[in-house]
Amino acid sequence: MRLQLAGTWLIGSAVTGTIAVLLTHDRDGLPFTPLLMLSGLELLALLLLGATLFLALFALGWRTIGASWLPDQPRAVVLWASLVGGAGLGGWAYAAGVTFAADFSLTAQLILAYTAGGFPFTLLAAMLARPPKLNIAAAALTVVAVLIGLAVMDMPLWTLIQYLNLLVAPVTGR
Repeated sequence: MRLQLAGTWLIGSAVTGTIAVLLTHDRDGLPFTPLLMLSGLELLALLLLGATLFLALFALGWRTIGASWLPDQPRAVVLWASLVGGAGLGGWAYAAGVTFAADFSLTAQLILAYTAGGFPFTLLAAMLARPPKLNIAAAALTVVAVLIGLAVMDMPLWTLIQYLNLLVAPVTGR
């Protein structure tokens, strides 16, 4: 279980930190570079980072499937990697929105991405780990983290929608 949680944190932090660098290196006054403004090579790098995340989680899940309460079979490893990767990316994006809304400096955001970017992934892995007490603790920590994020943002839903819109919508006037 320790290997699974530590590995999940390491994988999540390394990949999300690199994604954060990719999305913030040429932002022209925006919080991050919208996807439509990335070059073809940058988009390819982003896709490769996403694939790397899920492949690394699959490999870790395959090696440590006994740490999870999911069945010991290949489909369970795919499910574990998909849940941890997908929900972890969602949690990381939420945390990024909170740091943008709280006006963290870019340096602080990148440091957080590389050191704590794996936290949402690890919370999901802990919710799927064998000891039920760990599942409860991870769920409680998730609720606390979400509530702290909501408290930091002035208008949480509007703020998150604005950042999602900026991520995928074209930006004019550049």
